[in-house]
Amino acid sequence: MQPQEDARACLQELQQKPPVLPFEPDLLPMLFAATKNTTATPAKGLVGLIERSQKLTAQVLATANSAAYGQEFKVSTLHRAINIVGLKTIRTLVVMVGMAAVIKGARLPKGFDIKGLWKHELTTAAIAKILAAELGGADGVWGPSADENNRLVMDPDEAYIAGLLHDIGKVFFAACRPELWEIMTTTCKECCRQYFEVENAYWSMDHALIGAVVLYQWKLPLILTEPINWHHAPDQAPTCKLEAQLLAAANILAHIPPDAEGRLCEQAAALLPENCDQSAIAATIAQYFANTDTEAFSTFDA
Repeated sequence: MQPQEDARACLQELQQKPPVLPFEPDLLPMLFAATKNTTATPAKGLVGLIERSQKLTAQVLATANSAAYGQEFKVSTLHRAINIVGLKTIRTLVVMVGMAAVIKGARLPKGFDIKGLWKHELTTAAIAKILAAELGGADGVWGPSADENNRLVMDPDEAYIAGLLHDIGKVFFAACRPELWEIMTTTCKECCRQYFEVENAYWSMDHALIGAVVLYQWKLPLILTEPINWHHAPDQAPTCKLEAQLLAAANILAHIPPDAEGRLCEQAAALLPENCDQSAIAATIAQYFANTDTEAFSTFDA
């Protein structure tokens, strides 16, 4: 089979039989719909879908009872836990539980660096959230007062989720074509090329597209799937171009943090608006790295 034919076959396999999430398939789209309504309260249907997953229920209750929320008495009901934690935090938690379960259940090649993947995903997520808050906030260059074509639609919590999932396609690819994954990984090391470049050279597609296709099957919104699809080529994004630029910059900055003089690397700086305060952004990201032991990141317990 020719490489491009194999690529299409792999995509078709994932579309027809995407990895199964450990909770009801309607839960994620319901959560994203609910969080668009800032006055929404947990619907019975939402609580019911979460209750069907013992693991997810336990995670939500544990989060509500954690020191971060300072509850005087133990939270024992899911409805109260959701009210305390908030729907956006629940949404992120559900995504993490789903992602962890899929990674844990995938038949990955022996050399696949799961811990390294988690470290990069979590770091990119944190930086994407910082960028969304700085650029899309009330006073941001891409904020509410910007013209329609220069206004960031993705909020900081959505940016975090996009960062968390941006490389999940690597998992799907490695599980679907383990032998080819090993060949491409070896080629990257021997030729000193980036992984997505090798993918595109061989397959004419990359892990970003693979990830976006599966996430679309999971009914995630386009505000996530499109930036993920184009995070290695944001200039080619037909929609959600600013969001794709933001995610691309976050991905680069996760690899190349601000330097000792508080400057962003050229690749990331070129993706951000010229009139934004790059020094302030660099300082916030540098503070994140200073306060976070990214080497201590481990796989999320599914």
